[in-house]
Amino acid sequence: MIKKISLVVLSVILLCCFAGSGLAQKNGGAVMDVLAKYDAAWNKKDSATVGNILAPGYIYFSSTGGITTRERTLESLNSPKYILTSAERSEVKTYRTGDTVIVSSRWIGKGTYDKEVINDDQRCGLVFTKIGKQWKLISEHCAQIVSK
Repeated sequence: MIKKISLVVLSVILLCCFAGSGLAQKNGGAVMDVLAKYDAAWNKKDSATVGNILAPGYIYFSSTGGITTRERTLESLNSPKYILTSAERSEVKTYRTGDTVIVSSRWIGKGTYDKEVINDDQRCGLVFTKIGKQWKLISEHCAQIVSK
């Protein structure tokens, strides 16, 4: 009898763990899909897709203390002065509360803007919120990783 109860309890615990894990993947997975589209669109300079992902009130906080609006971000992306030669995102983790997901990642990018060299190795925080049925990026903040 005790073996049967133990088996039932173990089964319930495993079911809860796997169900919770699937829910976390589903919730984070949708945002991760949007993030993958966002990164791919940046790499192709696809401002239509980037514009669709950015929330109307999107704001970017740069590693140098600058604040950039949605409109200015799209202008920079479209500029022929902006050339991205390589970019990769790693160390990605998601944190969710309600209809908000915060993505922590490391972003390494190289290129130029108006002939000024871009050599970024940054820790970024991206804030996504669900607007209707779509996940939108409302804010980003990237800080340059500096070795001590």
